[in-house]
Amino acid sequence: MGQDTIQAVREAEQKADQIEQQAQAESASILAQARSQAKEEMDQMLARARADSRQALQQARQKADETLTQAAAAAESEIQTMRKNASAKKGEAIRMILSELI
Repeated sequence: MGQDTIQAVREAEQKADQIEQQAQAESASILAQARSQAKEEMDQMLARARADSRQALQQARQKADETLTQAAAAAESEIQTMRKNASAKKGEAIRMILSELI
């Protein structure tokens, strides 16, 4: 009966060692999967952030181009108005000079 008890204790210890080793292996596997998944998710978030950044930059450039185009059109319109005013006043200036000379 003493031998049976000793044998049972040894078997229980071996089984406990096996369970511990399996648990360690499973823990390592779960940890590796978690790290891999975390890396994947981080890569995806970085890719989304880069895409969002590129899109925002593209929109900003487009808005800047539109603003520049509008400013150029407004400046051209102002130039045309100034030219018309100058042309209209040119005739009047010539008449004033001639009237002073005569």
